Amino acid sequence: MGDQMTGQTGLQTPLRTWAPRFVMQLALAFALLAGLVCASIKPAAALPSFARQTGQPCATCHTAFPQLTPYGRRFKLMGYTATGGEFPFPPYPPIAVMVQSGFTHLKADAAQAPGGDFGSLNNWTDLDQQISVFWGGRITDHLGAFVQTTRTYDGGGAVFGWDNTDVRYADSASAAGHDVIWGLDFNNNPTVQDPWNTTSAWSWPFITSAFQPGPYAKTLFDGPFGGLLGPGNTLSAGGYVFVDDSYYAELSLYKTPSHVLQYRLGVCCASDLLGNTIVLNGAAPYWRFAVEKNIGEQSIMVGTYGMLAEVIPNDITGMGTDKYWDEGFDSQYQWIHDKHAVTLRANYVVERQQFDNSFYSATAPTSNHVDYLRSLKLQGEYVYDNTFSFGAGYFNISGTPDAGIYQNSPVPPPNGNPSPNSAGWIFDAAYMPFSHGGPGVWPWMNTRIGVSYTMFTKLDGLTKNVDGTSLSASANNTLFLYALTMF
Repeated sequence: MGDQMTGQTGLQTPLRTWAPRFVMQLALAFALLAGLVCASIKPAAALPSFARQTGQPCATCHTAFPQLTPYGRRFKLMGYTATGGEFPFPPYPPIAVMVQSGFTHLKADAAQAPGGDFGSLNNWTDLDQQISVFWGGRITDHLGAFVQTTRTYDGGGAVFGWDNTDVRYADSASAAGHDVIWGLDFNNNPTVQDPWNTTSAWSWPFITSAFQPGPYAKTLFDGPFGGLLGPGNTLSAGGYVFVDDSYYAELSLYKTPSHVLQYRLGVCCASDLLGNTIVLNGAAPYWRFAVEKNIGEQSIMVGTYGMLAEVIPNDITGMGTDKYWDEGFDSQYQWIHDKHAVTLRANYVVERQQFDNSFYSATAPTSNHVDYLRSLKLQGEYVYDNTFSFGAGYFNISGTPDAGIYQNSPVPPPNGNPSPNSAGWIFDAAYMPFSHGGPGVWPWMNTRIGVSYTMFTKLDGLTKNVDGTSLSASANNTLFLYALTMF
């Protein structure tokens, strides 16, 4: 789910694959084919373990998996504990498996092959781009969890590690005449706990290619294709309230786990735009406020969220810290009527970067003491009968020119331009055959088959001669065919 359904999992430590790759791909192809040809229909839901627990069809919680409906958001806020299905836990553990396959085509050939099994400069087929195992659902009456582990493969080797995790203790109460849902939350990725599909962890596009080119500039935890922090690079504890089914407030604190722990979990380590390892100095506060109003078939949310983080580059103390202040503003509108659903989303993040450490660095200094980055995402989607979805989105990241970061930084190779500005469009169409019921062989199966196309109008500050070549930004336009199956 989210970036984390997309293959952008933050897993960074390469490990050797444990089985011959052609055997793995044959098995996955058979699983995908079986999911498509089975005909007998029974209830299903997006995460199959949630389906077994609640007995609800996918359309109850999702307009088009993984986008949440108002009911789905409240299921999450109540700690994934609602029951009513045939197989609530115990005695059956809430386990689910996801397989994602894809075909990637770039408008112009890449400068070099990805490596490994992918020796060509274009047209990459990856049947096991991502395999995830989930624990998702109720543990006790008030305690539930969403825990994901993921294996990815992008040509450079298999990577296996800890992915998105959200553990909650939740309950409801009445206070001074107000109905309150309250909870304690523990997670490993900023915004993974958020119930709306606007913030970074669960924002659109939900599925992208592992070979997708993208902007170099990223904010700490948001951006067109994900932020600097990924699952497992931070750990959080916090609390939240949802008052009168309308007013949401949350405060959480994030800290960096040790590099040894991150390495053992397969997620070591997050890096800043200069290539320095990110280590938070103490606890970084994260806050979230939102108002959601539901009027008949319509719901609208407006909100704000942010984080204040002090970073010790490469964990070398005694040289000051780099300070990141991220402030986000978001909104979501939904209209759900019979077989039609329309969702509009907007997200804007401003990040102030004060380099009290990196500006004075002897090895990789920034050119400015203070920089700004701004990330804008606008997206709209129409879904018919929870089965066919059509979406379009615009992204734009802009900020302060800084030659030390964007021109002279060794990662990625400099393109001779100090600007972080990038912009473009993404289009997506998908078919979800099991939204109203899964195949008889496994009635909780869920599948999404789709195609997306990413168009760049500007990339890393340039429209032409990107990466020091004669290629334009549009040469990185990407066609991605994908199939995702959960069972």
